Amino acid sequence: MKLARAAAVTVASTALILGGVSAASAAPAPGAIASSGVHPHAAGATLTSASISFFTLDDNKDFDTLLTIQVRTAGGTVVASKTGFFGEFRDQSTTTIPLPIRSGISWEALQGGSVRLTIQPNGNDTWKFGYELDLNFSDGDFVPTTESRLSLSEDNKVFTDRLQF
Repeated sequence: MKLARAAAVTVASTALILGGVSAASAAPAPGAIASSGVHPHAAGATLTSASISFFTLDDNKDFDTLLTIQVRTAGGTVVASKTGFFGEFRDQSTTTIPLPIRSGISWEALQGGSVRLTIQPNGNDTWKFGYELDLNFSDGDFVPTTESRLSLSEDNKVFTDRLQF
């Protein structure tokens, strides 16, 4: 069941990122994810790892633009975070960044949480991208949060998105 759910989410996410289908037609098959959005085996599970993959579209992130990635609980506690320049994110490229995590963070604490992306450009920089944030849990389950078309720039430096449970 978990493998089927993972495959359905991956296919849907890829379709959205590539822009080939609408969100409604990219949805996983009925029953692939519990209708409540909460995975049935997750109660009591703890966060074991996190990573984020950025899919740069047609406007790169400059090598000297500082990027901060934060995963937060519903109460605002930062549970995974990384800041760096990470080099240039070239047009049509994918960059994956593993995120250090706080130990002992439960599945329940992350429900209603968010991911926050902040850039600090050195001068002008517009970055057009999508992303997939993957949160992995001690019971073997995972939660992907995806967005397919975003833009950050010197005039729009912060993006916050609710975790997709």
